[in-house]
Amino acid sequence: MKRASVMREQIYQHLMEEFREKTRPTIYTNNKTNKWLQLFCMYLANYTDIKQLDEVQEQDVQAYFDYLTANHKRLSLSLADIKHSMQLLEESLNIKIYAPLIDFSLSNSALWKNLK
Repeated sequence: MKRASVMREQIYQHLMEEFREKTRPTIYTNNKTNKWLQLFCMYLANYTDIKQLDEVQEQDVQAYFDYLTANHKRLSLSLADIKHSMQLLEESLNIKIYAPLIDFSLSNSALWKNLK
């Protein structure tokens, strides 16, 4: 295994451990919720320089949302999954997420134009 891969895996494991400490234990009994947290941690480890949850800013969550909407088919995520994932991050990280990211109404053209 290359050094970069090992480093990303360590960052991923550390972020997941931080989520376990920060969130309610019942979250980990729900497989879907656990999948959303894993996906977010994998995204952070692979596409950002973030090494701790305290470093996550609103723009990082925005970039993650863009990643999810662009790759929802490949990741086998429904719109409901994306919405619940955003709500979970908002609650877990104590970050106020930009309203259109959790607005899945038909009038949210910014969301619908990104989904293909």
